[in-house]
Order: sequence, then structure tokens, then C-alpha cells
Amino acid sequence: MRFDLFWVLMGRTAYVFAPLYLIPFGYGFAYGDPLTGSFLALGVLSAILGMVFGNMGRSHMRQLSVQEGALFLLAVWFLLALLGMLPFHLAGLHLSPVDTFFECISALTTTGITALGASLPPTLLLWRGLMSWFGGLLFVVILVTVLPVVGGCFGVDFNVRQERLFSPLWNRMTRPMREMTLIYIAITCLAVMIYLAAGDEIFPALILALFTISSGAGPITGGLPPTPPLLFGAGLTLWQMLRRRPGVALSRHMELRSFFSLFLCAGALLSILPILHGTQTVTDALGYGFFYAISFLSTNGLMLQEEIPFHSGSELLLILLAVIGGCMGSAAGGFRISRVLVLLTLAWTELLRTLHPRMVFAVRQGGGIVPLHSAGRILVLAFISAAVFSLSSLIIALAGL
Repeated sequence: MRFDLFWVLMGRTAYVFAPLYLIPFGYGFAYGDPLTGSFLALGVLSAILGMVFGNMGRSHMRQLSVQEGALFLLAVWFLLALLGMLPFHLAGLHLSPVDTFFECISALTTTGITALGASLPPTLLLWRGLMSWFGGLLFVVILVTVLPVVGGCFGVDFNVRQERLFSPLWNRMTRPMREMTLIYIAITCLAVMIYLAAGDEIFPALILALFTISSGAGPITGGLPPTPPLLFGAGLTLWQMLRRRPGVALSRHMELRSFFSLFLCAGALLSILPILHGTQTVTDALGYGFFYAISFLSTNGLMLQEEIPFHSGSELLLILLAVIGGCMGSAAGGFRISRVLVLLTLAWTELLRTLHPRMVFAVRQGGGIVPLHSAGRILVLAFISAAVFSLSSLIIALAGL
């Protein structure tokens, strides 16, 4: 079977990835960084690679197959990681290929774990932030183009009808690609302005905005207090969900209500203990409590420079927020709140079915009926997530961390 459209997708990804090299090139050129030339050369190399891939798939069919979509979802991360590794090695820092590959995969998948720390040159710190930003953008684009072909679009939204019927035809895939890219750039610029208003300098504000939009954690905020602009910036991932609901009353949206209810409850719980123990003033306790609640619930993972001023039991709450966190349609990680709501509704329905075996029940959410095959897929995903989480915890524990 030919995979012409797969090569086209890989080529387009390399094309879009190539201009990212120009940003550290411009920064390094302005400040006299010796790494400037390598970023320009790598940008040209990535563009040539995209041209080669595009030429390999020039006779592609207009419709994406499941096999091509699945192969693209697997291969695109390795391609971008290999391209992202090159600036680290051309810098002459004598880094291990394993460390740089891990760093690039962590950035592109917006995991937020770093093996190299914050001791890198400014251009490489900017490059890591750009990779995380691009990884979040790529996830959003895949969510509306390739993923529905491969995964059946399960668990994306159960509350409102999709605004656009998805078609795997290439000409219908290009439009959402452009739309998502423009919106992503716009909210990144908005995040930069928010952090500048919070008192940050231009370079840290840019780095923070890149990590915030991609939900990729990253560097600390440089000691900024949890002011209202900074608090809003930590939860800016919500924009990616809000922009998808123009025709729906947001106050009636079940996922949105659940998100804000969980945010308010978690922020109150994190704030009440420091207030009762007298370790912080009421203003500081509320600021830190709600900042960390939105930071972990949106899975951004942003942390202030000082230690978390909470009781040790609050760390468990923050971990649970990060596991559940994230709204559908965003680049955030976590199991997603919509899926948790479906699982709770499914559990309650099965309990009622046990008590009343002759009655007919349906899994409902947001006023609509969730198809049984979608609920079943979410249940399978829950078991897979639990298994991966348990196995990963065991491996990390055996590593002696």
C-alpha cells in the first residue's frame, strides 16, 4: 500500500517547523550569539527536507486512510525530535544524544520534564520553548484533522454538536490547519502581553507564554507574585475551549461548569489551611491557592520561584488536579474533565441498572445521550491510563528517585 499522503503530511510538518529556526536565529543575531549560523542552516535543511517529502507524495490520493494517519501520528514526533536535537549538538556543549532526544520529546509532547535544566544558553532555552509551543500547536491541528480518522473522534465533545463535519479529504483538512495556527499565534501574543503586564521582562515573558499556551510547564516565573494578570495567564489554556462554543450559553455548558467548580473548590481548599494556621495573610493565601489550582488543573505546571507554601497533604490535591486536568479541544494533558464526567455518569447508570434491572437507562451528559460505543472507549482509555500510570510510577520508583 502506498503512503503518498503520509509523506505530504510529513513534508508540510517539516515546512511549518522550518520557520521556527528563524526566531532563535533573529535573537542570536541581535545579541551576537555564536549559535546564530547553525539555526539558519538548520532552517534551510528542514525546508529542503519538507520539499523532499512533499515530492515523494506528489501523486497522493485526496483522502487520508487510517493506515496513513496512524503512521503519521507515530512518526511525526520522531522526525521533529531528530530535527530538534541538532541545535543542542551544534552548540558544542558535549551533551548526550539520549539526553537531547529526551529533552526534545518532552518538549514536543508538552510533558514539561527537562533533563538539561535551565543552565542552557538563552538561544537554546528559547528553542526548547518553541519546540514545546509547536508541539501544542501540532496536537491541536492533529485533533481536528488526523485524529478523527484514526480514533473515531471518541471523547472529543459530548455537549454540543460539532460545528464542522469532519472529512478526511485533503482540501478540507488545510482550512482548520490554517485557522488553528492563526488562533494559536494570537493567544500566544496575548499571553506575552499578560506576563508583561504582570511585571516580567520581555524574554522571560516570551518563554513563559510559549510554555503556558502549550501547557508544557517549563521555567519558573522568576519570582513574580501571583497577581491577577499572572493568575489569568496561568489559566489561558481555557481560551482553546471557549473559542469552540460561540453558539452555546457558557453558563449552561457542563464541562465548563465542572471546570470552574473544581477550580473554585481546589483554590479554596489550598487557601484555607495557610489562613487557619496563620502562615500567610488572607490575600497571599488566596493568591497562591488559586494560582496553583489553575496552574495544575489546566496542566500548565507553572510554579513560582519559592517553595509551595502549603500543607504536605495539599500536594496530593495538586497531583489529582494535574491527572484530571485539561478541557476537550485544548493542548493540555490529563485525562480530561469530560471523560471523567462520562465515567461518573456511566458508574451511576450501572448502579441504577443493578437496582432496577428491567428499566432502560442511557448515559447522558450535558443534556445529550452519550453513545454506548463512545462510553465504552472512554472506559477502555481509563483502564489504559491507569495501567500506564501505575507502570510508570513503578519504573520511576525502581530508578531510585
